[in-house]
Amino acid sequence: MHPDLAAATERIVAMRARVASLPDDGVPVQEIEDVLCEGYAHALAGDAWLTRAEQRLHDLIDDTSLPIRGRDLRVLASEHGNFQRSVIALRLELERLRREHERAQAGSRARSS
Repeated sequence: MHPDLAAATERIVAMRARVASLPDDGVPVQEIEDVLCEGYAHALAGDAWLTRAEQRLHDLIDDTSLPIRGRDLRVLASEHGNFQRSVIALRLELERLRREHERAQAGSRARSS
């Protein structure tokens, strides 16, 4: 079973929407950092699942002692592809939030100078 990335992705999207609605001096930098850390942890868990799934695919293909399991291969390959798209979507949202975080930090430094 792979990790559920939808909630993490939704949290990042919600944080980005919240940041967009706030004035520059009202951006919660620490909260953004918390959301980024949590999101990166989910992305790493997703990467780990993808690696295990890829190994399982190789095992199904390469192990001559196992009968070829076409259905198992198709199901796992499909699940891997769908989940990989979820990981990519999560990482894209993380990158967008990271850029907003950098802008917020730069604005905070400029105001304090």
